[in-house]
Amino acid sequence: MEWMEQRIKGLKEEIKVMYKSATNIAELINLVDTIQHLGIGYHFFNETDDALSYLQNIKLDNEDLQHVAVGFRLLRQHGFNVSSDVFCKFKDSDGNFDENLCKDARGLLSLYNAGYLAYPGETILDDAISFARGHLGSKINDMDLPLKTQVLRALKTPLHRMVPRVEAMFFIEEYMNDKTRNDTLLNLAMVDYNFAQLIHLEELKDLSLWWKDLHMLDNLTCARDRLLENYFWVLGIFFEPHNSRARKILTKYWTILTVVDDMYDVYGTYEECKILTDAFQRWDENAVDDLPIILRDFYQKFVSTINEFQDEVEPSEKYRLSYLIQEIQKLVVCYQQELEWCAKGQVPNFNERKKPAIDGNAGAIVVCILLLGFDEVISEEAINWFMSLPDVVMASMEICRYNDEAASYEREMNAGQGPTSIACFMMEHNLKKDEAAIQFEYFTDESWKKMNKAFLCPTNAPVTLLNWVANYARVCSRENLLGFTYSSKLKEPITSLLLKPFSLKN
Repeated sequence: MEWMEQRIKGLKEEIKVMYKSATNIAELINLVDTIQHLGIGYHFFNETDDALSYLQNIKLDNEDLQHVAVGFRLLRQHGFNVSSDVFCKFKDSDGNFDENLCKDARGLLSLYNAGYLAYPGETILDDAISFARGHLGSKINDMDLPLKTQVLRALKTPLHRMVPRVEAMFFIEEYMNDKTRNDTLLNLAMVDYNFAQLIHLEELKDLSLWWKDLHMLDNLTCARDRLLENYFWVLGIFFEPHNSRARKILTKYWTILTVVDDMYDVYGTYEECKILTDAFQRWDENAVDDLPIILRDFYQKFVSTINEFQDEVEPSEKYRLSYLIQEIQKLVVCYQQELEWCAKGQVPNFNERKKPAIDGNAGAIVVCILLLGFDEVISEEAINWFMSLPDVVMASMEICRYNDEAASYEREMNAGQGPTSIACFMMEHNLKKDEAAIQFEYFTDESWKKMNKAFLCPTNAPVTLLNWVANYARVCSRENLLGFTYSSKLKEPITSLLLKPFSLKN
């Protein structure tokens, strides 16, 4: 690890020179884009910001489709205001995208990925996605590697919605076989990836010992054991080595919260959970006399674990724990409302059913910010702004909620729960499941557009926090949520991220 740290330090200095020596717009765009793909962008925040500030102040009219699209995507991803009108020059006299563009596969892929940075109402980018997706799909068999692999991945999950750490893992492997690769960039990406992976394994070892010693599931056989899956999710939000402490705290929180979720969804009766909800409002690990015997140990361990977070943070950060407890109390009230509908045989309309689900999920995002922020300088003003649930938080929460409904529908219905949000939507609008799923995909797309707009600078919060919120939405893909319910589906990606380093040369 000492060798890797020194290697990283030296390669970073070489790459900083590359930013200054880029001779034209296309070269600068390619450099920034490649660094982002490789997962090493966090090393060059200032350099990237300067490069994009420069790009914002010039016109991309003289660039080809690929570089216009990539430049547009990078600017919007980083909160710079750039108009989608830059794509008008690629349309024909009828207002459609020029069919001659279909000859440029890389340009089409770049256009496709750029389309997912749309704001609400930007039909030109909706058209861009439709146009590019159709031509990419029809020409996929004629493409060479690694372009073919990148197109297949993007058609499954657009780049803007891809978990950064997972994208880096794939792209590093592909970049090795790219004849135009920059070996300095590649070497830094591989060393940095392996360095972070070693830290992740150490963290997971510590977390596994903590979870084993806690014995929380000894008497709760129906609850899901999801330590590893939760850690995988946390890595998706922020993988950088310097965030180690926050990563462990957040994994602990989500792992014990999964047990709470199962308590309300599957294990507890309405009456038992009502007593548990009241106990959470008191927040006293000694006040367990009213709880059923089997829930006492669980409740005490949950409350004591949260309280012990105070021992892991700096004195200046301890005030955040009161916010955390408040959000937990709000969350269990939302759980209880869902149980009450089920117990009373009530079927709420879609908006009524969606509210507690969304409010509970919003609490999860706010808590995420509070805990992740332990390793960052975040003002109380910024935290209060996040807790007011601005558009960026609401959009991320909605994305998770809509995807979760599609992924967990079967499980929750089979568990005998009351109708889920998607079930209420189906009944209210007389739709079949597949039809409702399509509508929920539309809801998800609109929430992504709202989040894109919320990134527009200047914002009321540090860019780092905004990126974490966006990464939360990326982690909450339907595939990952389904894998959380049926954990065997996450075995391959978890194994790849944690147990497969890249081969390095001294």
